[in-house]
Amino acid sequence: MKHVHVEDEDIQFDRYEIVVSGSGGTVWINGNDGLCWARFSKRFGIDVHRSASMQKAGTECLYCTHGKADVDDWTIFRAEVLRHHGVVLDADTLSFA
Repeated sequence: MKHVHVEDEDIQFDRYEIVVSGSGGTVWINGNDGLCWARFSKRFGIDVHRSASMQKAGTECLYCTHGKADVDDWTIFRAEVLRHHGVVLDADTLSFA
């Protein structure tokens, strides 16, 4: 048996979780700070919010819409969560068939 020594600072901890609704209509990105960083809903639109570690500002919204969202909005959402939170979402995480 081979033993490998790993220092605590070398262990990578998940910073977030990606949750997809059972119906496939909504995706949440929940941060390890206990906040919902982002939500994409085909029915209600896009919410990309600040994490707890981001500086406080006048609003928690970084990019938000209100209304039905389509595949073009999904592309925008994926770009915004990458830009603001460094989260990479695969294009096929949701289906628009």
